[in-house]
Amino acid sequence: MRKYLAALLAFCFLPLSGCWDYKDLNKLSIVTGMAFDSAEDGKVKVTLEIVDRSSSPKKEGLRTRAVEVTGRDADEAVRKAAKGLDFELYFGAMAVAVFGKDTPYGDLRGWLLKNREVRETVYIVFAEEAGAMLHTEEDDGIAAYKLRDILDASKDAKPLELYKAGGDSHG
Repeated sequence: MRKYLAALLAFCFLPLSGCWDYKDLNKLSIVTGMAFDSAEDGKVKVTLEIVDRSSSPKKEGLRTRAVEVTGRDADEAVRKAAKGLDFELYFGAMAVAVFGKDTPYGDLRGWLLKNREVRETVYIVFAEEAGAMLHTEEDDGIAAYKLRDILDASKDAKPLELYKAGGDSHG
């Protein structure tokens, strides 16, 4: 009877081991930033800034590349991007999400919220052309992390004073 109880307990606790969802970084396409722009016919263009692992970080530093895809919605665009890459997309290191002019913010924000890998600390940024924010020059580093650093630094800056529009006086 003890043998059966021990076997049953071992079987029950086996799924509770710590490595059941382990992901090897060498087998992931690490997304550092994501941008959403409007495209023709109501579609959305998604730009992903992905760490480029073809170069040596020790010799050349970390480099990224931008991957642009268009789809009916964010899900379709991300699926298309994943098909064109060698490794699974990983959104856990994403620092910023940039929304371009006239993009359906509510729907795309919902996509970010339902994706379990996207951190809650991702900065939301609005730009005229979102995808351009994630394109870097060859040796220019990681655009999304630079943008995040600028936003972090601005937290300490004195906020702008707000004035009531159409008021009698300001003072």
